Parts: sequence; structure tokens; C-alpha cells
Amino acid sequence: MLTDIPTWVAVLTYPNAEQTVVNHLRKEAPDIECYLPMMANRDRRYKRHDLPEKPMFPSYLFVRINARQIYQVRTTHGVVAIVSSQHSIIPVPERDIEAVRLFEATRRQFYLAETSSLVKGSRVAILNGEFAGLEGTLIKGNRDGNFSVNITVLNLSFIVHIKRSELRPSAPATTPAP
Repeated sequence: MLTDIPTWVAVLTYPNAEQTVVNHLRKEAPDIECYLPMMANRDRRYKRHDLPEKPMFPSYLFVRINARQIYQVRTTHGVVAIVSSQHSIIPVPERDIEAVRLFEATRRQFYLAETSSLVKGSRVAILNGEFAGLEGTLIKGNRDGNFSVNITVLNLSFIVHIKRSELRPSAPATTPAP
């Protein structure tokens, strides 16, 4: 449930209406913060890299709203719904928004390298660089000490290449004693 404290929420839009919704909200409700993460649009068939960017989450964008702004967002042209479950709006954690911003800002490959205790399928924590503080699953490593790590944020998987020195095995989750 939303309060008077602004909270990030996901907004479902009609197909290809994400930017239209952002434009309407910026014009009609400038006090609502909008975030539409974009990514490179690469057409592999034609090897063109000059295509316009596309939304990272098709038909979704994020807005930071409080309880009084729900109606304003829901009635914006192009909005289908605010993402909810059992009639309760689901907030998006600030750290997830920040992680998406990191991926959007970097737009380049990364290289990880670290210890022999890193094995395929293990959970790893990223220590340095743009993705510091995030965790992922080790996909593969090579002899040069570079690793591919799968990081999942908001059900979207990103594969980054990182140097071994920027990784460490994640601490296993602790369970409270009975």
C-alpha cells in the first residue's frame, strides 16, 4: 500500500506507448518522476548498430508516486494499469531501480576475474566497478581470468563480463536457528 512517501512502481502501458505515457506525465504531472530504461536496439540480421534505442522492459515504465498520485497515473493516456497483486500496488525496491540504471548507463561489456573457488553456477558478488554490490550467477570463465556473470533484476537477465579481481563468492544465505 502506498503512503505519502513517494515510492517506485511499475506501470503497464499499451504496446509501444511507453514514451507517450512519459511525455504525458511530464506535461500533465511534472511532480511525478518517470523512468523509462532504454537499451541498444541491434538488428542482427542486417548488422546495423545505428537503430534507435528501445525500452528495456517493453510496455513498462517506472514512476515514483505517493498515494495521492495513483489516480493521475492510472488515468494517463496510454496507461493500462499500475502493477499490483490482489488490488495492492507492488512497490519496486529502490535498489532494483538503481541496478537497472547501472546497466542502462554502462552500455558496454565488463570483465570480471577472481579466485579458483568460483565455479560455474555459483553465486558471486561484484566488488568493484559500475556493478559493485550486485550479485549474480557465474556462467563461465576463461584462462585470461575473465568471467561471464548473469545478473537478474526485475525478471530481466543481464550477462556482464567482469575481471576475476572484481568478484568473490557470495556468502551463503543464513537461516535462523530453530
